Amino acid sequence: MDRPSSSRSRPAAGLPPMTADKIVDVALELTRASGLDGWSIRQLSAALEVWPGVIYHHVGDREAVLDAITNRVIALIPVPDPGLEWREWFRHLLHDGRGVLRQFRGLARRVVLMGPTVPAALPTIDRGIQVLQRAGFGADATLVYRFLLNTAFMMVAVEDDRDDRPESRGRMAEVLGDFQDDGPPGLAAASVDTLARARDPRPAAVLDLEFYEFTVERALDGAASWLTTLSHHP
Repeated sequence: MDRPSSSRSRPAAGLPPMTADKIVDVALELTRASGLDGWSIRQLSAALEVWPGVIYHHVGDREAVLDAITNRVIALIPVPDPGLEWREWFRHLLHDGRGVLRQFRGLARRVVLMGPTVPAALPTIDRGIQVLQRAGFGADATLVYRFLLNTAFMMVAVEDDRDDRPESRGRMAEVLGDFQDDGPPGLAAASVDTLARARDPRPAAVLDLEFYEFTVERALDGAASWLTTLSHHP
């Protein structure tokens, strides 16, 4: 492939000038297609038809590109209405957040590991903590916010990982299947549940969403229980 020697040569070659936004646009599409770990700066430069140095000039190294992608993706997650009751506020955020993050495999794990390191996350953090403060969580509002988001988005990261390793879905059934009729009570119960899920005719995506929503509701139950404890111990 013929590449311009620099971004300044593009107009002379009849090509539009390269911009940081264009670089991030293409990086987003590569992430949508192959996951966050599925492309390199060299592959990104090939998709853009520029030398890697052009990416470094406009955006920075791969970590800087990942930050820019993360910022773009987080900005796609709607911030719920601050007037919602706190549980409903987080239901909306975590449901919509999963829908966005699942389009860009690997982003959920980065969000959990890196925390709120991009500007687009700040309005959501501010509003979410305020919602929790008004609900009565007080000084624990930030802790509860982190607990809810990390619990939910770590589940999204696991879904992403299973997409990369489809064989993992059948591995548990292989390991636990033999305990259904002849095993300790706990393993027998786990075997029945695992085999039932393996035989469930519904798509894996439906089962994943069902378990995600279960996880979110139980996390919200835990936070509500803690709120009751706080109200009894001012």
